[in-house]
Amino acid sequence: MIAFDLLTGFLGSGKTTLLNAFLRLEAGADTAVIVNEFGAIGLDQLLYQELSDNVYLLDSGCLCCTVTHSLRETLLEIKSLASQLGRPPLRRVVVETTGLADPLPVLHALLGDRTLMQHYRLGQVITTVDAVQGAEQLVQHTESQRQAAVAEHLVITKADLVEPAHLQALRALLHQINARAQVSESRQGQAAGAVFTGQTNDRRLQLLPSVGEYRVVGQGGASQVFAHASSISSWSTFLEVQPTWAGISAWWHLLVHRFGRQLLRCKGLLQVQDKQPFVLIQGVGQVFHSPTVLSAWPDSDPRGRLVCIGAELDPAWLQASLRALLITEPSSRPRTLQELDQCF
Repeated sequence: MIAFDLLTGFLGSGKTTLLNAFLRLEAGADTAVIVNEFGAIGLDQLLYQELSDNVYLLDSGCLCCTVTHSLRETLLEIKSLASQLGRPPLRRVVVETTGLADPLPVLHALLGDRTLMQHYRLGQVITTVDAVQGAEQLVQHTESQRQAAVAEHLVITKADLVEPAHLQALRALLHQINARAQVSESRQGQAAGAVFTGQTNDRRLQLLPSVGEYRVVGQGGASQVFAHASSISSWSTFLEVQPTWAGISAWWHLLVHRFGRQLLRCKGLLQVQDKQPFVLIQGVGQVFHSPTVLSAWPDSDPRGRLVCIGAELDPAWLQASLRALLITEPSSRPRTLQELDQCF
């Protein structure tokens, strides 16, 4: 029986960092990864592919809304794929959901599938919680609450970025939501080994609350939009240009002024005008994090790509904002599209 772990957690809470750290360990060598991206363009799987050959992308929508069938087919396919390719047998599959997924429909769909359960057993539900923004997200977003409520293991990430009193308050809030879960703190993924090899909690099935319903819609074109619940959506686009760092800074400044707290997550794969040109950028809320430099372009498509997730996003405005990526003057910090026009 192959164990499958469900890795969930709100947008930017550190799922990819934690799983990447586990794949680097000997214990993660016989692990396959299934990545579910909320949006039309997948990026997270590119990081995992540097560490594992067993990486699969589901990019047709949020798992809890639309693609449980695709997940089922992928699980059935990969159970025997390792032996066909001459690789060691898999002992574990980690399914990483989007930051907006409700884990409950996924669990119900998989645990209720007799064919799957002949080959797989549920290991544990692991939920990452951002030490910096997690408390606010738990209060404001139902998805974050539900992710925490069903976990066997809650992992407070970025624990080195907050004071001990802040961590204690977050632990207390998590205990109110899910008193039965084990809680760990992680700094740059260092707790990954203990988390993924931990014990499961067999009481999970009796504690699952009722399942809600969501809808996903898509729009075609150069960029695409996926909507989740009533107001949160994902906008994504490919880029034919090479941005400058001054342009990326200006673009981010423009986004924050336009959307503020509505902006939940932004990530991108870019080839920038720099000595180390291949980078992954990430923003969580209104905070732009240090980019990840890649040794090589990770796939055969040379185009850059950007993904934004937030409440009440304006696709037309986002498309128009891309001009900011070509700004070369570091002091240019437009706050509106009108100010952006004056930068050229």
